[in-house]
Amino acid sequence: MFSRRPIPYPQGGWPKYLRQLGLYGFTGPALKRFRQLQQGPLERAEGVEMLRFVEHGHAVQMIPVVDDGVAVDTPEDLARAGHLLAAGASTGGLVR
Repeated sequence: MFSRRPIPYPQGGWPKYLRQLGLYGFTGPALKRFRQLQQGPLERAEGVEMLRFVEHGHAVQMIPVVDDGVAVDTPEDLARAGHLLAAGASTGGLVR
């Protein structure tokens, strides 16, 4: 399951959660299939496109990585990421 909110929602204490990086790799046929599938209720509710495959019974492989990158989900996030990239380029490295 993919979600923008904690699943399961903690009633007491805090479980360990994984963060989705969201870098997708498709074969040509898989991308064509993805485009043909209709959005389901989970994808519409969560706004997470990978749920389209899950809701239609397709397997999605996830690979663990070490990452503390910047999320870019909105135009405001994109502007913030652009500023971070520009600052990193001017200082010769990534600025956090």
